Amino acid sequence: MMPGLIELLFAYGIAFGLMNKLPMFVYEKLPQFFNRLLSCAYCTGFHAGWIAYLLLWGAHPHWVAFLGWALASAAFSYIIDGVGRWLEGHTPLGG
Repeated sequence: MMPGLIELLFAYGIAFGLMNKLPMFVYEKLPQFFNRLLSCAYCTGFHAGWIAYLLLWGAHPHWVAFLGWALASAAFSYIIDGVGRWLEGHTPLGG
């Protein structure tokens, strides 16, 4: 089963939370590798996708769906993050 819009939004919520909502002391204590990983929407979206898949379908995992969810979530997170950054830069209150 491939993810629909609701599942992709669920995975993006996980990615957004990991990228932007962890307390600052968590980022300070992480190795540089993880900080770079968390600054990449595509990378974090990939990992959020397989995490979301396991949370929703963990009782009956299938490796093809597992990979499909991870890749679909990576692309979706990258697109949504890019649109969000573009909107923030093109509004009067944005950067």
